[in-house]
Parts: sequence; C-alpha cells; structure tokens
Amino acid sequence: MQPASFGKLGVVGIRREDKSKWERRASITPSHVAKLLEQYPNLQFIVQPSDKRIFRDNEYAKAGATINEDLSECSAIFGVKEVPISELMPNRTYVYFSHTIKAQEYNMPMLDHILKEKIRLIDYEKITDEEGRRLVAFGKFAGNAGALDFLFGIGKYFLNLGFSTPFLNMSFAYTYKNLEKAKEVVRDCGEAIADEGIPASYGPFIFAITSSGRCAQGVMEILECLPIKVVDPDELEGIVNDKENPAHRSVIYVTYIETQHMVKPAQEGKKFDKEEYYKKPDNFVPIFHEKYLPYISVIFHCMFWDPKYLKLITSEQIKELAQAQKLRLFGICDVTCDIEGSIDFLKSYTNLDEPFFLYNALTGESSKDLTKASTDILYQAVDHLPTELAWDSSTYFADKLFPFIENIAMSDISKPFEEQGLVGPIKRATITASGQLTPSFAYIARLRKANEEMKHKTMFSKKMPEKKNLSFISLKLMGHLFDTKAINQIFDYLEEHGVNFRVLELEIGQNNDQSSSAYLQIFSKDRENFNSALDIIYEIGDKFQLTIQN
Repeated sequence: MQPASFGKLGVVGIRREDKSKWERRASITPSHVAKLLEQYPNLQFIVQPSDKRIFRDNEYAKAGATINEDLSECSAIFGVKEVPISELMPNRTYVYFSHTIKAQEYNMPMLDHILKEKIRLIDYEKITDEEGRRLVAFGKFAGNAGALDFLFGIGKYFLNLGFSTPFLNMSFAYTYKNLEKAKEVVRDCGEAIADEGIPASYGPFIFAITSSGRCAQGVMEILECLPIKVVDPDELEGIVNDKENPAHRSVIYVTYIETQHMVKPAQEGKKFDKEEYYKKPDNFVPIFHEKYLPYISVIFHCMFWDPKYLKLITSEQIKELAQAQKLRLFGICDVTCDIEGSIDFLKSYTNLDEPFFLYNALTGESSKDLTKASTDILYQAVDHLPTELAWDSSTYFADKLFPFIENIAMSDISKPFEEQGLVGPIKRATITASGQLTPSFAYIARLRKANEEMKHKTMFSKKMPEKKNLSFISLKLMGHLFDTKAINQIFDYLEEHGVNFRVLELEIGQNNDQSSSAYLQIFSKDRENFNSALDIIYEIGDKFQLTIQN
C-alpha cells in the first residue's frame, strides 16, 4: 500500500487552471467523472472550485465528485497547463502539458522542484502508441477556433476598407456556447454570402490551407459551412485571370497547399519525392511564393515546420510580390504560431485581447491599429486557440484520456519506476519518477547542462581561434533522434569522454513519422579525443540512419 505521505491511492484531483484568464478547459469533464466512478468504484474525485472553468462546480458534484480547495488527499492530480511551483505537492503524480521536453529554460526551475520533491510528472504530449502517434491531444479545435476568429476578423478588416460583409455577423469562438452553435452562425453567414456576394474588387476569394492534418481539418470543418468550392492549387491562376466572372462573388475557393506545392528539386527535371525532401531538404528550392502565393487571398497556416526545412514565405519574397503588385493576399490565420518560422515575419504571438495586427509587406512594419483603412495584411497568431472552444475541446480531450486515468490513479509511485504498473503509453509519457528523469528523458539533463555551461564559457571569444590545439565542429543531426534514443547515446559518449558540446537548437517531431533535428557545436582541446567522438557520432548516425551535415 502506498504511504500516506503520497496521498491516497485512487483519489484523483482536478486542479483549477490559473495560467491565463482565458484558460477555461478541464482535462476531465463531469460526464467522464460519472463514467469513471461507475466503471471503477475504487476511484474518488476531488475538484478545486472555479468560477471560470467551462464546467461548473455543481456539475462535478452531481457527477459524484467532492468540491474542495485542498487536494492533499489526492495521489494523482490532473491539469491542463503548467502548475505553479508553489502549488506542487511532494510525492504526487501530476499530469499536464509541462513544456519541459526540449529543456525549455523558463520551465527548468519547475522541473528542478519536481525532481527535488520526488513528483512523478506525466506529460500529455508524450502519451503515444508504439508507433509514436499521439493519443491524447486537443485535436482539431485550434483549427476550428482559428478559422472562426479569422472569419470575424475579415468582417472587421473589410469594414475598415468601407465594405459591409456577412462576416461581421460572426463573432470570436469563445463567445459561442459550443462548436455546433458557432457553426450555425457560420452557415447563416454562408447563406448571406451566396445571396449578397463578396466585394467584387477583392474577388475571387481564394482561401489556402497549408497541410491536411488535424488543425487543417478543423479549419475546413468551419469553411464547409460557407459556399465553398475545393480546387487544385494549379487551378488558381485560371480562376484569378477569370476574375470578372460574376459567379466568383457568391463562392469562396478553397485549396490545400501540400509539400509538393511548397518546394521542388533543385536539380532541373528531377521528379519531386516527398521522402527525399524530408531527408535532404537542402536539395530543394522554394516555389510557393512564385507559383501559388500571387493568387491567394487568405492563408490558414496549419503546417508542421522544422528549421531544417525551407520556409513557406519570407519577408523578402512577399516584399518582392508587393513591389511588383502581384500580391492579392489580405490575410494570414497562423494556427501554427512558429515565431520567425515557416512564415518568417511573424515576430510575436497575439492574444485574445488583441488577436490581430496588420503587416505591411513593403516596409516590414506591423501595427495593432485596425481602425485605419489599409491594404496591409491582416495577421492572427493566437497561441492558445483551443481554450476558446473550451466545452468541445475538453470533452474530446477527456475522451482520449479516459482509458488511462484509472491506471495512473491506481499506480503506486512509492515503488521503483519499472514496478509501478504503468501501461505502455503512460510509461512512455513519464518524464520524472522517484526524483530522477526516466531513461527516455535523460537527455533533458544533458541538453540543459550543455547549454547552461556554454553561457559561462568564453569559447567564442576573439582569442579562442588562436588556440591551435582546439578542435571544433558544428553538426546538424536529422532523423529519428529521440524514439531510437540515438541522441542519448551521443550525449552519453560526449559526456563520458569529456568532449564539450552545446545544443544550439532542438526540434522534436510530433510523432515517429516526423524526424527531429539538433544543431550541435562540439569542441575539445584533445584532437585525438575530438576525432574519436566524431567517429562515434557518425557510427551512431549510420546505425540509426541519421542525416549528419557539417
């Protein structure tokens, strides 16, 4: 039996979210509490009271939970966002999005406290099947909310230009009771567009969705409520050249932009191969900005991006189009929110208080003042979109989490990690146990240590190049670094043999179908030791089919 200081086995806590005023989600809903209590009578639920949460306290009480500020009786506590250090109780299991797996500096004090207090940390992001596919996530709701917000933003944008459009009859996603109520309003908007049309001087409206994953599906679910026609990207030029056609005013064209529409092989005449691009992106050149962007009105940006890949749009590319008066783009709904990522002129997130800004493609300047009539690009980059559809996203999330709750709640963290009885997906998602990083996440300590040490070293001072006995190289590693534990083996060797290293950038693929990348700087005063380290890195690279570039 688990000691009392670890909480009572089977007592589950649901904490109140306090990271943001907009965070109204819950990881476990009242209906799921009721189902769990019916299926597992040995469980108990204690819910912290909240006036902000989408589900009211009395709903949890009716489902059989106890409403109590004090969660000390709980052995497992579930949340959504990071838990403040002051709220973390020792010898408990906490389950939430921890944002620690890339050794994020801002959350390292929290991780230190978790290790010190022997807390078992389980991260939703790493609950995966054996193929590395995520099993617990908020799904398509970022796409749903982003599309709802941006359609309303289009209404405000055109009003500032002197046009009243049916989009003004919409609202932000968080104002709707649930997704179905929101879709009813979008359908009404769609009927009005079919009857009244859209501004002729800005037609035809062509909406592009990058990627076809969960977020893209969420965007499309909203756009399907409008009078749309799905077309191939290669049809866009013909549609724009036929812009005088009155039929364009009552329809919105939607196209999907996939990898083959973004890049082509640098070698003339060579056929595009998606797998080759993922392995050797340097052998490709961008085409999207020339071939498709000049015909697009709005981009709903949903694609996964890694620094090793080419950017979708750069500030120079869009400036050149604007200078040549070849730019029809008036809006970007950036669901991915990669700062200076695949769209490199995104410099900061927006929030639900100020969700939009205007970007001037000619000057590169941004403004939050939307009241002035402008031909600048309307940009949205809210990084917490699922919170807007709190009821739907929480219900979906809890459905996915449901199969694992009893296993987490009844596992005894006072036992050694391997004897705690966790099922595979939860074991793979456990970052810390018994005051230590679990084997799969041991790289976090090494990564953090390397980066912290480099802050205090003078390796890159002006005098260093004069030291001829210093060997140095910068390597780019690409492939399945983490699921194969190749990165752990590399870090192990470098540490054991006293070879200094620094990780400049780390990008972890969302699942095992997507590769990861790491940029390493490696240096040693012992040339023989340095060369041996390089040999080992390349041996590990060959073993796990990694791509290694100088």
